[in-house]
Amino acid sequence: MSVETETSASSMSASLSSLESTPLVMHRIWFDLRDTETWYAIMKEATTLYGHNGWKGQPRVRRKLEKFAWERNRVENYVWFEVPDPSFATWCAVKHAVIVVKNPGK
Repeated sequence: MSVETETSASSMSASLSSLESTPLVMHRIWFDLRDTETWYAIMKEATTLYGHNGWKGQPRVRRKLEKFAWERNRVENYVWFEVPDPSFATWCAVKHAVIVVKNPGK
């Protein structure tokens, strides 16, 4: 049962509709990326599918990937994205030809 009110009490800072503020369950997906173009393409896919605030990505990735371009002897370069749908991993793996890694730190 939900109650919608047009006016809110002065002690309440938000409306009573709890469905608007319920966070989605996010799934952390790891990709093995080689260049910044692929990283930008995956970010564009995430924005297209989930909007600007519907996903999160690992910070400082561009710097990491640009440094990787000079270090060709490095084998793996893992980057994570947090998205609400785990099938995003399969979609990006097929569309952008990237490798999905399962928990690289464990």
